[in-house]
Amino acid sequence: MGHCVYDLAFKPDGSELLVAADNKVIIYDGIDGTLLQVLKGHKDLVYAVAWSHDGETFASGSADRSVILWTEQHEGTLKYSHSDAIQCLAFSPVTSLLLSCAMGDFGLWSADEKNVQKQRITGRCSSCAWSRDGSIFAIGTHDGFVHIKKSGNFQSDEYVAKIERPGGEPVWALRFCAPRPQDDGSRRFYDNEPSSEVLVVTDWNRKVGFYDPEGNPVKRDDMVLNYDPTCVEFIPSGQFLLIGGSGRQVTLHTRLGTEIGTVAQMDTWVWCIRVRPVSNPSTVVVGCVDGTIACYNLMFSTIHGLHKERYAFRDNMTDVVVQHLIHHTMTRIRCHDLVKKVAIYGHKLAVQLSDRLHIYRQIKGDGENEQLEYTLSERINKAFDCSLLVVCSNHLILCDERRLQCYDHKGLKQREWQLESAIRYIKVIGGPPGRETILIGLREGQVCKLFVDNPFPVQVLKLNGPIKCIDISVTRRHIAVVDDSGLCVVFDANTKEVLFEEPNCNSVAFNNDNEEIICYSGNSKLTVRARGYPGHQQRMFGFVVGFSGNKVYCLHIYAMQAIEVPFSNQLYQYIENKDYQKAYDLACLGVTSEDWQILAKDAIANLQCEIAKKAFARYKDYRSLQLVHEIKEMMAANEPEYIVRAHVLCYEGKFQEAAALYRANGDDNRAMQLFTDLRMFDEAQEVMASASGETQRMLMRKRADWARNSNQPKIAAEMLISSGDLDKAVQLITENDWMDLAINVMRKLERSDVDSLRRLASYFIRKSEFNLAARIYGSINDIKAMAQMHVAAGHWTDAFAIADRYPKFVEDVYLPYARHLAERDQFLEAQKAYHKAGRDQEALRVLEQLTGNAVDENRFADAGYYHWLLSMQYLERSKDNPSLIPKYHASAKLADVYYAYDAIFLYCNQPFTRHSPETLLNMARYLSAQEPVPNISQVLINYTMARIGRELGAYKLARDTLDRLGNLRVPPRLQRDVELMTVNIRAKPFSDAEDLLPVCHRCGLNNPLTCGMNCVHCKTAFEHSFATFEILPLIEFTVDEDIPTEEAVSLVESEPPLSDSNFNPFQNVSKKSTEVCLNRDDLTRLEKGQVIILHLPAPLKTRFLFNQMPSISVSKCPSCNKVFHSDDFEMAVLQEGHCPYCRSVQEKVDNPYALDES
Repeated sequence: MGHCVYDLAFKPDGSELLVAADNKVIIYDGIDGTLLQVLKGHKDLVYAVAWSHDGETFASGSADRSVILWTEQHEGTLKYSHSDAIQCLAFSPVTSLLLSCAMGDFGLWSADEKNVQKQRITGRCSSCAWSRDGSIFAIGTHDGFVHIKKSGNFQSDEYVAKIERPGGEPVWALRFCAPRPQDDGSRRFYDNEPSSEVLVVTDWNRKVGFYDPEGNPVKRDDMVLNYDPTCVEFIPSGQFLLIGGSGRQVTLHTRLGTEIGTVAQMDTWVWCIRVRPVSNPSTVVVGCVDGTIACYNLMFSTIHGLHKERYAFRDNMTDVVVQHLIHHTMTRIRCHDLVKKVAIYGHKLAVQLSDRLHIYRQIKGDGENEQLEYTLSERINKAFDCSLLVVCSNHLILCDERRLQCYDHKGLKQREWQLESAIRYIKVIGGPPGRETILIGLREGQVCKLFVDNPFPVQVLKLNGPIKCIDISVTRRHIAVVDDSGLCVVFDANTKEVLFEEPNCNSVAFNNDNEEIICYSGNSKLTVRARGYPGHQQRMFGFVVGFSGNKVYCLHIYAMQAIEVPFSNQLYQYIENKDYQKAYDLACLGVTSEDWQILAKDAIANLQCEIAKKAFARYKDYRSLQLVHEIKEMMAANEPEYIVRAHVLCYEGKFQEAAALYRANGDDNRAMQLFTDLRMFDEAQEVMASASGETQRMLMRKRADWARNSNQPKIAAEMLISSGDLDKAVQLITENDWMDLAINVMRKLERSDVDSLRRLASYFIRKSEFNLAARIYGSINDIKAMAQMHVAAGHWTDAFAIADRYPKFVEDVYLPYARHLAERDQFLEAQKAYHKAGRDQEALRVLEQLTGNAVDENRFADAGYYHWLLSMQYLERSKDNPSLIPKYHASAKLADVYYAYDAIFLYCNQPFTRHSPETLLNMARYLSAQEPVPNISQVLINYTMARIGRELGAYKLARDTLDRLGNLRVPPRLQRDVELMTVNIRAKPFSDAEDLLPVCHRCGLNNPLTCGMNCVHCKTAFEHSFATFEILPLIEFTVDEDIPTEEAVSLVESEPPLSDSNFNPFQNVSKKSTEVCLNRDDLTRLEKGQVIILHLPAPLKTRFLFNQMPSISVSKCPSCNKVFHSDDFEMAVLQEGHCPYCRSVQEKVDNPYALDES
């Protein structure tokens, strides 16, 4: 070309190469180097070219101070200029920003903005570069500084960092490299190499510096060169660094500068280097000052070593990675020098570097979860020239053509072997430390064996072609050899007999754990073979280098893979030939659970108990282990072989075969027992076709048990009925609710099957089939159960009929009936039922509890009613126990008080009342005359009298009651009313209205409102209407003691003489006499319409009341013997349907204790 190549740039896809030379931009094909186009847009030398990250734009900068932007089609689209010649260009790797640097300033161009932002800089710009994420860029200057700036604050003078290089020499090249990929967490590193992005800076002080993006040194010391660097470039992966300059060569270094070697030697200075993107192997283009452009491909050979499960290989040219292929652990050893050879044996690792050899020893990593770790044990400072390297426990073996040299780990030569031809393959196959055995394959076809401590090699075999690969079995009885023609031959090591041959192979390996298994590769296939059987192939790329357990180690290009291979085919081959020991040994290398199961079952079927036991234990089949134990016991007991084999068949579910085996040997009983145990009754029936009826029934029972256990209970029930086991059938039928079967089996049951009949009856009761249950109870004469059934069902009529027919069951019927009535508040009927049941004490206890609850809950009307019922109970029982009479009077008095107080309580606590004020006043006066009673508030009684008395004109009564309220604790809600009434009553006269004063109908005098229960004048007791509590014109009289009650009643009811139609027995009697006693004549003279007879139950006496004012009609309740104004009583009965006091329905008052059987 003749002109200096100032700059190079690859398109991101590698398809085009830009060259800056002279005043042109030359475009070449990036693959084959064909010239595509020459662009002549500049007037002076072109110093820089650059492609954008998307490949749509490229730029060129020239000494004519201009920057031209070109399209992908090589057409200029934009041009802008600087104040000085352009020195370097760089596009952001993530955006369209273009950094252009002139001598005294730099600028940023963006496709989104019209103007180019520029900024002055101290020092002349000489190089520039972007970080990989495009967030920062760095500019190197002639005065030895590196300026690092963020792209986001371009207008600011602030820099992220400013690096000053020692010596102040020009920074002619700098680059950011990609972050180092994160290594596997299981690796261990011997230095702290940074994983972040690194900035590499070269200056003409012949030094290279390494910095992080913040400008901090990554390495303590700079790397020293022996030439002036003009260019620096990273291979895209960031693993390697290329440097060129005045040394006329391109050298390869690691990421942090460790020199690896020379890539290219040129005739003149190297001015620029570029690596083609997306190329494998890496393509390096070099531009020189004499116009030369050279292209090189970098290829890195595989350096590795394998011994059993340990694999070591070179990585990044200066590192050694050791993997434990079984435990999947690895470690990395950084040697900081070019790794030339690697060898591994056991715990020893040998690494040959450029001028020395290191020997490492494993100190950790044998455990499954243990980290792999090596330590440097020996260092041999000597450069060895060899083609192959192997390491032993105490020695090193170096191969150079025909010669083998043995050194100890100190570097001292121990011995040397000269072989007949060049060595093609060498492998350490083990042995005692210091006496290891080495297999050698030669070019002339010899296979030799030598010992480290023996100077004489031993020829083992002789083939016709060069040896390519050798392996020997673990017991050293078989040798496998692959020659250059691809023929794999396996020999017997002792007899030299050829065991088998296989063409088209490239490598071979015996299994380290089982010498009967061998594998070989070729034609992209892997073949695994058991000796003496055909092989099994699967697809695989690469070379087999090892075989351990069920893993084949394969090297494909640069990567080692551990491929897990199945042994199923080889296992089945062994099983087919009944070679169970070899099959078990093979299975131990690793097979599936299904394969273990096949081996175990086949072994036990052939009575190989030990193999079967081990196989069953492998996949934890404890049930089958029990089978093995049983088989051993049977064999020890000298059981016939057919029984043992039939037992195995039964465990495998082959029942038909087992039965056939029994019957073939004349053992029909065992066959029948087998089928019945398995509930295979049809098959058992075939075997027992000639059996007796009892045996047939036994079969039916077993069939029924099977049907129940297999969730077919209806079939089981039918079988039980057929076999005559009716008790079990009944249990099953009732549990599963089969009514049709229940009726069927009921007809078949005998009267002696009491338990089954009872169970059926209980079932019919649950299903509300009471007639069927009654039939059963009647058949077994269980009357009590029948009565209990009717009681539980609420069939009282049927229950009463049983009680009437069988008196001993009266209590069983009437006691539940009484409780039933009590729950429905039918207490009169309940008491009658209690009486019939003979449980008077329980009736009394329930009634007392109801009474107490009503009082506590302020249900005073109910409390009065319950007290009246209680008094009737006391009165009834007093016939036998006269001491209950006082309790009767007390309960009767409480009934009256609570009955009257209910209206007062409701009046004071509810906004409305159905009673007139006069009625409420009468009730309050009646209550005030009584003795204090629990839960009766004297405050409410006096409050009612005061309030209503003031309203009706009873001012004196109101004044007296208000005075009494002053001595009582008035609730806060009534306090204000009481205070107001107390003030207001002082303005009223101290008297009561005349019409409110009660009149005594015997003496005819008025009584004060506070007179109490008797006339204050004649002491005659007042009779109150229990509807309005007004004083009725009734006066009680008695009859002579010699007159029986029945006669007295008949005399009163007889027609009086016409002359005595207006006879009044109290006219001529002194008013001071409180008791009037009539004889027979007087009784006959009485008008029966004026006499009210109160028939009280014994032991009370009948009361006679005389109506002083016949015009006032008076009625009585026949049930409670309370008297009322007739109109009030009729109204109350019409409104409430019963007596307001005792709640007796008047249509039934003639028999108040009648029992309602509905």
